[in-house]
Amino acid sequence: MTPCFVPVPGLNGVFTGQLRKLSCTLLRLADGGLCVYSPVAGLEKSLLAQQRDLGPVTAILAPNHYHNKGLKAHVEAFPNAALYASTAATPRLSQITGLEFRPMEGLQAALGAGQVFHEPHGLKTGEVWVQLNGSDARALIVTDAFAAVVRPQGEMNDRVTMLGTFPRYGVSDVAIYTAWASEMLTAAAPTILLPCHGAPVAAADLTSQLIEQLNGLRAT
Repeated sequence: MTPCFVPVPGLNGVFTGQLRKLSCTLLRLADGGLCVYSPVAGLEKSLLAQQRDLGPVTAILAPNHYHNKGLKAHVEAFPNAALYASTAATPRLSQITGLEFRPMEGLQAALGAGQVFHEPHGLKTGEVWVQLNGSDARALIVTDAFAAVVRPQGEMNDRVTMLGTFPRYGVSDVAIYTAWASEMLTAAAPTILLPCHGAPVAAADLTSQLIEQLNGLRAT
């Protein structure tokens, strides 16, 4: 099956694309343009083919310093799109890719209603999360912090997992991170998770599942 972007149920203007084990999320901004969260190398071809239906790509977000392999291809495919990264992720991203990144404040100003950026405390990769408060669902987009199993395009999981490498390579201070994330997740109460590793997760008890994963980190 040819990779493509499909709408996420319950979230207007949010689309997910999948290529092998990795997923990419499209987010409609206030001006109608699309932000590409964590570009996956190869998916730029699918996005180009669907651009007439989905709309123009105006922003590309590298959501941590590890997810960088799809950046150059997307910058070439969408030369008018602004490229963003967090302050913490920018130095390593610039060194590896040779690209120039704009600060997150510019993209923050372009967000639509119900869209909020978070930069988790206690991580070392400069990861950025996106909280989405839709009329029918509450969602969270993450990079490496949480994951799920791979499913055919368009199918949803009901259970969340964690990458085995995340505690070692993603976390700098377990106590700070888990305390911050527990408070944020309790307040946001997401029912949909859009991870970069695996297919989306939809579950009424998603918040408790995510906090259970955090409790596992505390125990390591």
